[in-house]
Amino acid sequence: MDNPWILLFPLFSALGYAVSALFLKKAMEEGAGVLRTGFIANLAMGLISLPFLAGHQDPLPGESLPLTPFLAAIFFFAGQIFTFLALRKGDVSVATPLMGSKVVFVAAFSVFLLPEPVPLSWWLAALLTFWSVWLLRIGRPADRKKLMVSILYALLSALSFAVCDVLVQRHGEDLGFHLFVPLLFGSVALASFVFVPFFKEPLRAIPPQAWPWLAPGAILLAFQAMSMAFALSTYGSATAVNVVYSLRGILSIVLVITIGSYFGNSEKSAGTKAMTRRFISGILILIAVILVLV
Repeated sequence: MDNPWILLFPLFSALGYAVSALFLKKAMEEGAGVLRTGFIANLAMGLISLPFLAGHQDPLPGESLPLTPFLAAIFFFAGQIFTFLALRKGDVSVATPLMGSKVVFVAAFSVFLLPEPVPLSWWLAALLTFWSVWLLRIGRPADRKKLMVSILYALLSALSFAVCDVLVQRHGEDLGFHLFVPLLFGSVALASFVFVPFFKEPLRAIPPQAWPWLAPGAILLAFQAMSMAFALSTYGSATAVNVVYSLRGILSIVLVITIGSYFGNSEKSAGTKAMTRRFISGILILIAVILVLV
């Protein structure tokens, strides 16, 4: 990678995602609901991305406007749905690390969709990341059905976001960050209105105690998404960017252990064996990051 400092953006996104996941899970537990939480989060992304249009210097393309941003939005939208389902149905410390498997999907898709070859060290990093996230999910609670549902949603989320990331890298530079990203997230926000007829209750019925968690969680999730989109559309290297982004898994575990009680989260009671596996998983992810940097 010619500009290794760009990896600071996915590093920020990893931390931002881990924190926002705690906020949003708490918001859903306080009665915000999966669909309303997804709607608010996607709307925040669309609104926050709009000002970036001011930075687009070239004339807006007319009839020849590429469909790629809208295609990427479809996969991003699907990824968001699966993410919120994974967080609602399972634990943050299971779903978030498992979403790190996205880096393996990105590496695989990059071979077929991107012009640049994926270095062997990045493949090794991707495999280490995948191994680490599977190690994290071993030995979780006795409720196997709940665990498998969470794993399924997390993997579907990872797959959807992987396709989106590769599309952003391949075509984001052509349109430019200041046009591609507002089109992407603006489309996601508009698509979210399909949720409205399925709300059990209207937005105004969201309990007051949920908003202190929902609002900051949605805003932080939006900014971390902008940061990832900037790294991918401006500098590419989707596999390397996603290996660093996979640090959100170990960061989510650290946050659950250190400040989880503030969010009413009791996942740290998993036990010594689970904590040991998580520590080993963290070491594997750090090795993966070193491989990418080298």
